Amino acid sequence: MLGLVTANGALAAPATTSTAALEALLACKAGSDFTEAQVDQAFHAAGLTRDPGSVFEPKDKPVALFGGTVASADVSVSNVHKSLHVYLNNVDHKRLAKAWSVTTVDDAAQTEEPSYIKQTDARHTLHVGAADDYEGYSASVTCQIHP
Repeated sequence: MLGLVTANGALAAPATTSTAALEALLACKAGSDFTEAQVDQAFHAAGLTRDPGSVFEPKDKPVALFGGTVASADVSVSNVHKSLHVYLNNVDHKRLAKAWSVTTVDDAAQTEEPSYIKQTDARHTLHVGAADDYEGYSASVTCQIHP
């Protein structure tokens, strides 16, 4: 298995089994689904811990994902939609978007650099967001599922 090249050109290690489930959920493949419990389990297996504000963050050591590190993550499951968000550091969002063939610019995103969106089927949408220096991350990945 090959690693991904990071924004600074270094080769990142391949996904470990602890992050493989999380990466699979975030890929937002057509027909995929998740429960809040499945996402909680994937976050914990990857080394993320829930803070009092319902946000998951790395506690003991950095959590490597998609060639960068996780700044924070969250999940929302309701009758309206399901969404899984991961905010990353040291990742080029354009590289992530290109790797997943997410090429449509998300005009609704309020980011300085273009963010990207891809509808993988009638219910699934994959978002790859640009950096938000104010919020302290370099890229974001969101899988959104509508009923």
